[in-house]
Amino acid sequence: MLEGCRLRGGVALYRDLTTEQTITDYAPCTPNPEDPESPNPVTNENIEATKFTFTVPAHRRILADLVTAGRDPAVYPDPETVRLDRPLESYIHFGWGPHQCAGMEASRVAQTALFKSIVGKKNLRRAPGARGQLKSMPVRAWKGQVKNGAKDEVEEVWTGLRVYMTADQSGMWPVPSTMKVRWDE
Repeated sequence: MLEGCRLRGGVALYRDLTTEQTITDYAPCTPNPEDPESPNPVTNENIEATKFTFTVPAHRRILADLVTAGRDPAVYPDPETVRLDRPLESYIHFGWGPHQCAGMEASRVAQTALFKSIVGKKNLRRAPGARGQLKSMPVRAWKGQVKNGAKDEVEEVWTGLRVYMTADQSGMWPVPSTMKVRWDE
C-alpha cells in the first residue's frame, strides 16, 4: 500500500514558515513531454544542472508535493519500480517530525488488512460502465489574479497532483472514492 501511495498518491501539504529557510531544490522528475497531463512523470536525467538554492522568508506558505518527492531517486533508488523492501521511514505520506500523523501505525495496519482483503477477492474487477471509472482531474497551480471577474493572462501550471471526485460527485477529494468494483463470492 505504501508503494501505491508513493507512486499514485495525490497528496501535497503546505506549511507556514515561522523562520527564514534556505532550501536547495531540484526536480527528480518532470512532466512527461508526450503526455504533460499524465500522472506519470519521467525521471529528470539532468538533476545536477537543475539544482538551485533559494531563501524563503519567514511567514510564507510553502507546498510540499509528495508526488514528486515520492519519485526522488536519492531517497527511492529505482523510483519507478515497486519494491516492497524499502525502509518504512522513507515514506513521508503520514508526515514527518512534529507533523507526523498520530494514527500512522494504526493506518498502516488498517491499509495492510484492507489490501489483503480486497486483492484476495475471487475475480476482482471494475464494475461495468461509468461506475467502474475512476473520476479525477489534474491539479493546477493557478498563478493568476482575479480582476473585475476575469483571470489575468498568467497560465495555470501542472503540479503532478490529481484530485478525485467525491462519491456523490459534488466536489473534489485527494482520495479516490468513485470507482466501484465487483467480485465473485
